[in-house]
Amino acid sequence: MAFDKKNLVAFIDIASGKISVMVCSLDKDNKPIVLGKGEAISVGFKNGRVVNVSEFTKSVNAALDMAEEKKHLKVSDVVISLSDFNYKSYFFSSSKVLPFERNISVKDIQDCSGLLPILKHIDVDKEKLVHVVPIRFVVDGNVVENPEKVFGKKLEIFYHIITVDAKMYSDLISSLNSINLNVKRVVVNSYASALATLVDDDKKVGSLVIDIGKSTMSVAVFLENNLLYNMSLNLGGDVITNSLSKRMNVRFDEAERLKKKYGAKFPLPLDFSEYISVFMIGENGENESKDILKSDLLSVLNELSKEIVLFLKKCLDDKNISPYFHRVVLTGGGAKLRGFKEIVEEVFRLPTRIAKPIKFLELGDDFDDPTYSTLVGLFLFYYYKSSGILYYNTNLDEKEHKNLWEKFKKFLDENFG
Repeated sequence: MAFDKKNLVAFIDIASGKISVMVCSLDKDNKPIVLGKGEAISVGFKNGRVVNVSEFTKSVNAALDMAEEKKHLKVSDVVISLSDFNYKSYFFSSSKVLPFERNISVKDIQDCSGLLPILKHIDVDKEKLVHVVPIRFVVDGNVVENPEKVFGKKLEIFYHIITVDAKMYSDLISSLNSINLNVKRVVVNSYASALATLVDDDKKVGSLVIDIGKSTMSVAVFLENNLLYNMSLNLGGDVITNSLSKRMNVRFDEAERLKKKYGAKFPLPLDFSEYISVFMIGENGENESKDILKSDLLSVLNELSKEIVLFLKKCLDDKNISPYFHRVVLTGGGAKLRGFKEIVEEVFRLPTRIAKPIKFLELGDDFDDPTYSTLVGLFLFYYYKSSGILYYNTNLDEKEHKNLWEKFKKFLDENFG
């Protein structure tokens, strides 16, 4: 298939455990096609921070080389994810009054965005603005889905503003620039994961997306097709592994093996007389095989996993976010931990599913795994932005739409004051 090498873009999911890359271009019909895929162990990057520039850039180059190798490509433009960058959300509105009634133009919408008071409320030395997400359009007092070409005199737009830690952001961009990569766009990974996993109905009725990585848990809430809330917690899969290592007196790699093999939920019926062999740390510091009750191990794994989910729920309850979602979607590598889905369902008391990225024709089957949700979300974000595609769903009946809008309006009223 013919493609334009001038339009190459690499999508890079940067995480503490792994760096994943997808290289895309445009075919002769201006449709995106995947040209390469690469992965490398992430070194020099931890909890959103570049802690060793040399090691980090080697990891990025290794993943890029793998993605470029098959078709002898050379990429310079990249779209990257931001994981655990101390996200902050703000809610603002701005308006523009036209000199007379007429059809609202794209320029009017852009002018309205330019009037946002965000810079008066954030510390630009500490916070970097990364997303300005419109969540409601009002023309002459009436809510509209898309204000472009609507006849009126006054346009008002409500926005969800997302910022990240400015120092962490600057260090990451500088590191990538040092290996001749031009960062075209950045996307917080909670937003990207939601784009990749939520179907239209999920975005409409209110859904919580939890992306569980190696060291972080990213969270996004969608309602009425809008990103209402996002956050990141240092509660990835390694938290369970570390705690298990300490509780059972085993090395980290043994704790990781046990976690992956046995999971986090009691299999019923449970045999309380069954023993399993584990390698514990002996008196001389070396691995020492020992038989323990399988039920004891499962009890610890279950308890540790439930603690994480309960902490997340408390955070959402404290922020008064819980009333705005009615489904939970799990994704990321940690979502595959056996039994974790059942624990989430038990704690939140909501329908819960493990989600792979949505099937997108141009991507094929190479990314059909929860691990690639952020990566696919980066692609979708860039594709939708470039194409001007907006998310609209008019399949709900009038009564359903009214009930949802009342809930969404309550959220706006609480946050806009």
